[in-house]
Amino acid sequence: MTVDSMFIDSGVVVAGKLVIAGWTVGKGDPVAIRLETADGRIGEAAVECCVRFDRADVAALYGHRSLDVGYVIGVAIEPFAGLDLFESGLTLTVLGAAGNAVHSQQFAVARLVVGPDGVAADQRWPIDLINDHGLFAPAIARAVRWGVNGGTIGETSHTFLDSWARVGGGLIISGWIENAATRQVVILTDTLDAVRASSDIATFDRPDVGEAMQRRGNAIDTTHHGFLTTLGQVDRATRRLFVLADRGGTATPLGALAMSDDRVDSVENALNNFVTCFGGSALPAPATMLRHAGPLLTAQSANAVTHEVIRLCEVSEPPRLSVIIPLYARPFLLRAILANQSAYPAGTEFIYVSDDPRQHLFVRNYLQDRRSLIERPTTLVINGGNYGFSVANAIGVGVSRAPLLLFQNSDVWIEDGQALTVAAADLDQGRFGIVGFRLLYEDDTLQHDGMVLRRGRHFHDLFAAEHPGKGLPPRPVDRGEPVTIEVPAVTGAMMMIARDWYETLGGFDPGYVRGDFEDADLCMRSVAGGRPIGLVRSGGMRHLERQSLVLSGGEALRSAITYLNCIRFNTRWHADLAA
Repeated sequence: MTVDSMFIDSGVVVAGKLVIAGWTVGKGDPVAIRLETADGRIGEAAVECCVRFDRADVAALYGHRSLDVGYVIGVAIEPFAGLDLFESGLTLTVLGAAGNAVHSQQFAVARLVVGPDGVAADQRWPIDLINDHGLFAPAIARAVRWGVNGGTIGETSHTFLDSWARVGGGLIISGWIENAATRQVVILTDTLDAVRASSDIATFDRPDVGEAMQRRGNAIDTTHHGFLTTLGQVDRATRRLFVLADRGGTATPLGALAMSDDRVDSVENALNNFVTCFGGSALPAPATMLRHAGPLLTAQSANAVTHEVIRLCEVSEPPRLSVIIPLYARPFLLRAILANQSAYPAGTEFIYVSDDPRQHLFVRNYLQDRRSLIERPTTLVINGGNYGFSVANAIGVGVSRAPLLLFQNSDVWIEDGQALTVAAADLDQGRFGIVGFRLLYEDDTLQHDGMVLRRGRHFHDLFAAEHPGKGLPPRPVDRGEPVTIEVPAVTGAMMMIARDWYETLGGFDPGYVRGDFEDADLCMRSVAGGRPIGLVRSGGMRHLERQSLVLSGGEALRSAITYLNCIRFNTRWHADLAA
């Protein structure tokens, strides 16, 4: 694609697509659209449809003979799940066939304005134009046309919404539609931004609905009247869902589903119902999980990442080891960490990163009240929000000063710091790229003795991290055996790495959600870069395990996040591990 000049006039979200109108003087059509927030988050989506139209004003201005310099393009919004599309500080970049940037400008997506007569003309025409040229599947296209032209309906006896739950930026909804399994159904939000058709709606048996239909004398084609589906990135203004039946090429309204407060469901229950409907007795297939749960669970605020640095204790000598400890929930663990500082080798500095706004005040006051008792170099970082494991650690690295980094969970207790000295020597000698540690439970059984990556039947044969020997007594290290051995991977709960190698690898991947698989991914990148993973087996360290993660959501939420992270990990490493 070659461009002499280009401009993007407007953009709206409709039925899960970003519809952008603009013009260009040049050759070729856009291939992809990239959006970047003010704090550097990026999403990129391929152009699914591009329609040219006449723009005589632009053609005359540039002396262009052809009039079709205007264009409307459509892209799926799912690749932008982690971005706030309506943020004013977006930068939009148009990419050509070679992946090169052909145009870039500041951009703001407008909210679709839906009134009594439908969508206003200035927003309607780009939607109509691209709708007529195949951006949407036929049933969805007809539903969109019905919506933008002002179609509406109230609640009827043919549909009902039992429950709805906001998850991330979207919804999980469940209810019943008469003969749901035998109808071609489309569910559309009243703000027209999100849609699901029958292929993405799970149906299940609802004999109670069938009995009610029978009493009314309605035709019963199936016992499966119950339905469950997800809607990604739904406008907060949405209060109703329209249910349409696609009959012979026309969209016929069946009824509206009112999102009333008395039908709000818990996220836990909604996720459990989602797994039951889409996975049966097992987890949903990876493709289903990515399509439905991915946009909900990976969506996060695109607000700028900010933090405050408080130097509590400083010394003139540069530190050799920086211990970075993110603090999330369980703030009382800070008391044990402080009491444990003397177990670390000389030349250690501590970086506490408070990543939970609920505990900022406690952490700040607790440490400042005890400044006179802190003898090691200590820094407190107060994050502007809950940024998660990867970003919290990256912020900690940014304020640390030592050439060696130790990433440590807040629920680790060190009785003997000799293993840290051994690990530092292993890294100095270049034997390993990352070194982990044997960790014990409080009853002296193994919590961690290195990780292996094996296929898991419960994860659809995807590779997942396992802890061999977990819960068993540790095998003693015989005399003459090396204290540090090579292992496939180690846990991020206690992991040492040289700063320069960490920076070369790019740190923990923030694309993983809330603390799962980032450690295995970093280990895989280290091995791929030619530096193996070591494990110090001298003991002297205990891990209470997942003391903060258990407070980041219930079991269903944690399982869903772990599974999504597993899918991401396998997308990157499945071929290497299978080989």
